[in-house]
Amino acid sequence: MYYESTRNNKLKKRFSEVLLLGLAEDGGLFIPKKWPKVSKKELFKFKNMNYQQIAFHISKKFIENEINDKDLKKIIAKSFKNFSKKSIATCKDLKNNKWILELFHGPTLAFKDYALQVVGNLFEHVLKKEKKRITIIGATSGDTGSAAINACKNKSTMELFIFHPYKKVSNIQRRLMTTVKSKNIHNIAIRGNFDDCQKIIKKLFVDEGLKNKFYFSAINSINWARILFQLIYYFYCVSKINVKNEKFIFSVPSGNFGNVYSGYVAKKIGLPIDKLIIATNENDVLSTFTNNGYIKLKNVKQTISPSMDIQLPSNLERFIYDLFRKNNKLVIDQLDKLYKNKKIYISKNKIKQIQKYFKSSRVNEKNTLLIIQEFFYKNKIILDPHTAVGVAAEREKRIKNKPVIYISTAHPAKFPETIAKAIKKKINLPKKYKSLLKLKENYKIINLNYNKIKNYLINESKFVKNV
Repeated sequence: MYYESTRNNKLKKRFSEVLLLGLAEDGGLFIPKKWPKVSKKELFKFKNMNYQQIAFHISKKFIENEINDKDLKKIIAKSFKNFSKKSIATCKDLKNNKWILELFHGPTLAFKDYALQVVGNLFEHVLKKEKKRITIIGATSGDTGSAAINACKNKSTMELFIFHPYKKVSNIQRRLMTTVKSKNIHNIAIRGNFDDCQKIIKKLFVDEGLKNKFYFSAINSINWARILFQLIYYFYCVSKINVKNEKFIFSVPSGNFGNVYSGYVAKKIGLPIDKLIIATNENDVLSTFTNNGYIKLKNVKQTISPSMDIQLPSNLERFIYDLFRKNNKLVIDQLDKLYKNKKIYISKNKIKQIQKYFKSSRVNEKNTLLIIQEFFYKNKIILDPHTAVGVAAEREKRIKNKPVIYISTAHPAKFPETIAKAIKKKINLPKKYKSLLKLKENYKIINLNYNKIKNYLINESKFVKNV
């Protein structure tokens, strides 16, 4: 299995290189040269497999012999040890041909754990084998940061710098990052929004002055390994639902396009998916792209679903690469237009191609709160605000005669103020997190200034190369 860049289809990299690099040297994102396939026979066998077994079976198709079977199985087993449910993920039947896939049973109570726990252990395995040390840099809109920190803490082969937008994540989300005591972890709050944080990451990666000082890697969903291990729960959930000869609808709360892109890949390689609903909040760039064929960048609006407060979804580049049939020049031209003019337009023919895979709806805060309220009284289930956006988006599309799966991306206790506003009840964190609000926080606040951030990285890093 070889990988190419969205900006250079002649590139030929192996999985371990893609894992450690994170972002291609040309600024593009890695993607497989050829897609493997999962047969109907294999899908049938998944019905009798647990989560870890399905994870091995799917990931092996993308990793092949770079990691032997015994080691890969060990990495996967270790990665899911600290999940609160033996089943790892829970697919609850809501009746009327609808299910909710709970993905908040990991150590930081969000779906990011399902990939990042594995990615952290993959990093460690490959780095020890190659006798290397890396500096991982990542931006978070709320959940990636804590999941990455938990996956990488206390590992001697890596150090981690996580950037979050100052005062634009929930109190619990921030504390899950900033209360972790580990010498290899650095938390930075940027006076800006998530898109600002993400732009800084990309600029650091291509900074010529830093290339001789660091071995950089990425832990955002720009890293292909993140996308790979998010495929697993799509396959797992479908395998546990007893519905024959049907194609599924997944409604996915979407910000950076990584989670819903994983669903797109799952469909491409053989999972019976009819459509993926891209659920957006009032930061609706993905909705206008899907429904109208244009991207028009606006200022990020702060909402009660902060992990989706994004205007420039980095993973969209992977889909655009497919949309333009691997034409690197067209991809680069479109991205240049987007960065320069803050907008791009897609042809009507391309809109039809987009809508072959996706539907999308924009959901405001009022409807988000109403869904949380209704779900609680009707189903005795408390939804976090992101999952509520996913439910509302599917409702708007009025799906009929298709099984629908809502992806539940985070534990509602991460957003206590929003839950209290919706259902007039206090929601408590699980017992093991009770001390979180009392622990001392440790993070650095930096103004949105690239040189200041760059210098902070150089001064704080333990892994700067002596050049």
